[in-house]
Amino acid sequence: MRRAVAVGAFIFAVFLAVQVAEAGAFYLHDHQSYWWYVVDTPAFSAIVPSTGQSYVERSIFGMNSLLISLKDGVVMEVHSQPGTDVEAVRSSLEARYKPLVKDVSVLSNQEITTSNNLKCLFYAYEATGADGKRVMLRSVFFQRGGYVVYMTYFLEAAKFQGDTREYWIRAVNGFEWN
Repeated sequence: MRRAVAVGAFIFAVFLAVQVAEAGAFYLHDHQSYWWYVVDTPAFSAIVPSTGQSYVERSIFGMNSLLISLKDGVVMEVHSQPGTDVEAVRSSLEARYKPLVKDVSVLSNQEITTSNNLKCLFYAYEATGADGKRVMLRSVFFQRGGYVVYMTYFLEAAKFQGDTREYWIRAVNGFEWN
């Protein structure tokens, strides 16, 4: 029995070490409403809200993600994945939610330059969600080396104001390659 507990503890410790090695790290930001989210591979930093209700890191098929649930059903995601085809990644994001939205109105699908002087693709739309409410998807896609890093924001369109709007703007303009 003692041997089984020791083996189980060892496996759990190895599992934790592997999870920590793959995950990003959170650091204090100058403003208390934000954290720096820092990832080693690919090396980047993103400013994310510190006011989330939950933070979940996961890895699926080589794509690493941070899922942040904010109040009132607002969701921010930070993804990184191998590749260089930004349009393919954008198209897959659009297709992922296509069954849930109708009457899509594309607000933007263009290259922008952030406050950190980084070029990225900005893609956003408003649509009617499966629940009948007007919804919004906002996303930015950064590409460097063999990786695409992108951030997405999902929310009811009417909620894109105040702090909720500022969280998105700060995330986009604060992104940097390390």
